[in-house]
Amino acid sequence: MKRTLLLLCLLLSACQGQAPAEPVGVVREPSVLDQAALPPTPTPGAPATLAPTPAAPPEPTAVPTQTPAPTPTVPARPRVGIQAGHWQTDQLPEELARFRTSTGAFVAGYSEIDVNLPIAEQVVVLLQANGVDADLLPATVPVAYAADAFVALHADGSPQSSTRGFKLATPWRTSAASQLLLEQIDAAYAEQTGLPRDGAVTFNMRGYYAFSWRRHQHAVARTTPAVIVEMGYLSNPTDRAMLLEQPDLVAQAITTGILNYLARHDPADRAALEPPDLALQRPRESGVPVHAAPQADSAVLAEITPEDRFMPFREQDGWYEGVVRNQWRVVGWVRREQLAATNEPFPTPAPLDR
Repeated sequence: MKRTLLLLCLLLSACQGQAPAEPVGVVREPSVLDQAALPPTPTPGAPATLAPTPAAPPEPTAVPTQTPAPTPTVPARPRVGIQAGHWQTDQLPEELARFRTSTGAFVAGYSEIDVNLPIAEQVVVLLQANGVDADLLPATVPVAYAADAFVALHADGSPQSSTRGFKLATPWRTSAASQLLLEQIDAAYAEQTGLPRDGAVTFNMRGYYAFSWRRHQHAVARTTPAVIVEMGYLSNPTDRAMLLEQPDLVAQAITTGILNYLARHDPADRAALEPPDLALQRPRESGVPVHAAPQADSAVLAEITPEDRFMPFREQDGWYEGVVRNQWRVVGWVRREQLAATNEPFPTPAPLDR
């Protein structure tokens, strides 16, 4: 009877399209399909095998960013001050009031300003055309005027009409940059104008008020390279003709010298701008000669006694160039080995117009 009922149930399930139910309590061996779906049975004692870790999705390819090119640094334009000597002296500040009546040389109906100003104006134009910021300055110098160079333009005068030529001077204590500026203008001026050199650099030139930063506010800064140029003698007919009739030639010569200086001076060399700190010197023996040039066979301008003191403002090849204290108009050269440094204070010469 039981066998008959079981067959009827199987037939009924097949007719309805369903798999027959497993009889309760009957253990069935897994079929081939069932075995494929099961994980593999580990062999006893064998190490477990981990399922492989799914590969991580690939990183997105980074789009390279272009680093912007650095903006090129534009070098600062050099600045040069060109002073027209004696121009607007009546407007000098109170600290320079004693120079308000100083008009310079006056010869044959021409005053010095008739020469200085037109040439100074042309130098400014030429410098600006060559990429230099040039300032045309009157007698009054801006307070602590700082620039890459300062050039004061003057014309000379003498009771002797035969005296002629040009000359330049730096401040008392000459920085290496000031000396280089002088040398470059001197060389260009001599070559292009053909004027002879007048070697008689005076105390007045060294003591020019525009150089006197220790005494005056209206003067160049301590580290501004500076020179004063006596372009020729207004009292000499030949010099006067060039200054009045060929101002463009004179201006070009001065401009060439300034540009040559700017090309040769390294703006990063700050030490070259510092005036030297030289001690006041005493003679090692009596009668030490002061020469006109740094040469033993040059003319002797004066002799230094043990009571005298020599104020050097630059050194060259074993020589000091300077001035004898209390003999301010004696400017010359003394061999360094003939002098000894002192601890005495360094006096400041009284400033003059020029």
